[in-house]
Amino acid sequence: MRAVSRDELQGRFLQIETLNTQCPKHEGVYMWRSVNPCTQNVLTYCPECGQEKIHSQAGEQLAQAEAQIRNTRSYSLFAKESIIPPDLKNATIGNFEIHTDQDAEAVNFAKRVTVDYVKERYEGNTIISGPPGVGKSHLAIGIAKTLNESFQKFQLKRSVVYIPSMELFSRMKDAFRYKDSKWEERRTIQFLQKVDYLILDDLGKESSVGDEIKQGNNWMQKVLYQILENRTNTIITTNYGGNHLEKLYEKSLVDRITKGNMKTNAFKFSKDTESRRTLSASDY
Repeated sequence: MRAVSRDELQGRFLQIETLNTQCPKHEGVYMWRSVNPCTQNVLTYCPECGQEKIHSQAGEQLAQAEAQIRNTRSYSLFAKESIIPPDLKNATIGNFEIHTDQDAEAVNFAKRVTVDYVKERYEGNTIISGPPGVGKSHLAIGIAKTLNESFQKFQLKRSVVYIPSMELFSRMKDAFRYKDSKWEERRTIQFLQKVDYLILDDLGKESSVGDEIKQGNNWMQKVLYQILENRTNTIITTNYGGNHLEKLYEKSLVDRITKGNMKTNAFKFSKDTESRRTLSASDY
């Protein structure tokens, strides 16, 4: 930034006078005294100090602008990278239909989780489990959207991505045939390791066939382990409880799935919870 000369300032003030007093900070630089033509206020200052202040303010404005850009990029990552099923595109915590007391508890849990992560800075995983069709994915997407909007609102540079586990592995398998695919294994693992808040939906479905529970193949377990080993905050939905997860995965992977305070940050729909798909079908 170019320094403002005395001649330029002279046009803005009625009078500029160089004093005999030197600036205590800048040796050999004499203080100026100027008079504002409108207010007649007298200002005494060091010209070098004035320039430094201008540079400092400009630097702060630039830093704020750069922070805003980074925040916007983090915010837009959710829409760019998340894979949300078409029928759940509009899902939010607020439009989760409450039919039972358990539904109300689930909604309150989802709301509390977002507060834990945004305001309380909770570090650890969250798990929502229960039978298929009870609304776990709806709540997970609602949590993801609320987190993303909250981080934008408070200008926090935090990234949020939602992805179903089946879709994740399907795309990674397809990438075996395409060298430059964005879903190439190493690239995908590194990306999901770095996302601040990863919502991994329907974990276990990638390894199960129908009602049969069998241990996931080594490659899938290795990928999940690498992702979760290097993560702090992952929100997971699954049809399976702890005992069933131990049948699906190695103990070391289960430990990373349940990383965090599972006493407060785990919600389980009862096994007899009626599917929302059944409830919807009954309307016709």
